[in-house]
Formats: sequence, structure tokens, C-alpha cells
Amino acid sequence: MDRELEQRNADLVTILKAIPSCVLAFSGGLDSAFLAIMASGHVPGRVLCVTVADASTPECDLESARNIALKYHLEHTIIVSNIDPKVRKNPPDRCYHCKTRIFQRLEEIRAREGLASILDGENASDSDDERPGSRAARECGIISPLAQANLTKNDIRKLANEIGIEAWNRPASACLSSRIPFGTRIDDEVLRRVDETEQFIRSKGIGMIRARVEGNGTRLELGREENSEENRAMLGALAPEIAKFGWDSVKIDPGGYVPAGIRSRNGRK
Repeated sequence: MDRELEQRNADLVTILKAIPSCVLAFSGGLDSAFLAIMASGHVPGRVLCVTVADASTPECDLESARNIALKYHLEHTIIVSNIDPKVRKNPPDRCYHCKTRIFQRLEEIRAREGLASILDGENASDSDDERPGSRAARECGIISPLAQANLTKNDIRKLANEIGIEAWNRPASACLSSRIPFGTRIDDEVLRRVDETEQFIRSKGIGMIRARVEGNGTRLELGREENSEENRAMLGALAPEIAKFGWDSVKIDPGGYVPAGIRSRNGRK
């Protein structure tokens, strides 16, 4: 570990040691997993990891959350929720409304359990993207220790690998609602089809995939490192099977995956 990263990791430990106890927003992704493991070792008091799940939560994220909590002996609970009506309308600030509702649920748990703070896994790289959820976190008084310690996504991958977290190189995940264009109402059945489509493609050896909804069709985006001619050809060959998940059409985007913030700045749907 280089000295700068070692210092940032030490800063994280200092931040966590100053937090008496906490509820931790635990999505099952790498950032929240790394934070949960670090918090369980350095926060002096109780660390309660909470996953708030609804129809927009990928099944692979729930499975990851359960497995990590079990392996690292984290106190973990899953709260099953319904998608908020404001979120269902799918406005451009959908994530703001979604995160606000999640943080409200976590605040209810924090107050009931008598814990000091609420933590989330936002990191220093998240400022590179457009994240209305970050505004919700600030307004709700959420502490983001990874961002405070100036730890980037790459830093977290390195540190997670150092301490033996198996999911250190797991592709970034996002709620299934992000596959649906803004302004299109979010439907639970469509979310299910998206999740099943992506699970099927991952079962073929693809790590990073997004099944974007376009009308009653889907446009598939491969992750940057996997967006090869060979993989696009494989998806093309699988298109008839993918269509069986309920799509009228299956397209493969040659441009591959583009993060939501960059997509919106470039006018890409």
C-alpha cells in the first residue's frame, strides 16, 4: 500500500473511531460492504447494517448483502419497502426522492435503537457523477466516512483486496429504476424483467451489463472492459433467448455502458 493511500485509510479509521454507534446504509455493493467491515472493527459501539429493499433492488445486491453480513458477522437487517409514489413518476431527481425516503426509514431505526449516527457508502469519486442522492444525504445529515477520508472508488478496491474482501473487483451496481428513461412510470413487472435479463446475461460470463428499457424493448450496454466485438456478437446470438423475458426487441449498444451523469450531460438516454 502506498503512503498516500495508507494515510487515507488511517484517516478513515480516525473518523470511524469518533462515531459512538451507527445505523449503516448497506446496499451490498463494494463501497457499503467495505465501510461496514471497517465500521464493525473501529466504531466503538453498535453498528447496525440495514438494507432497504424494494422492487428496484437487484437480486444480486440482496444476495451480496446477505453473504457479506454472514461472512463478516455483521448485524444486518433487511427492510422490505414499496417504491415511493414520487419515485414511481421517475423524474430527473428520482434518486433524490428515493434516497430521502430511505434515509427517513433509517432515521426511524436510528431513533428507535438509540444509535448516534447514520452512515452511507458515498466515496470521493461520486462527485464526478450527477448524484441527487448525495444532496438527500447532506440534507438528512448522513455521514459519509469514505468521502470524508477522500477515498476514491479505486482506493476502496485496493483496500478491499488488501483485507481479503472477495467482491473487491465486483462491477458497480445501481438500482433497477436507473434502466428506465426519466418520465416513464416505473412498473414493478418491468423491473423484474430487467433484473432477470441481467441475471441471465451475467450467467453467461458477463460481469457488467445494463438492460436499458426502450418502449417494450431493451438496449444492452456492456461494461467498458467487456465491450468487445466478441461479447457483442455473443449477445446478438442470445437475443432470441433474451427476448423471452418479455421484450419486443433486443438491441446491443456498440458504445457500451455510460454512467448516468455523463449520459444526461451528453444528451444520451
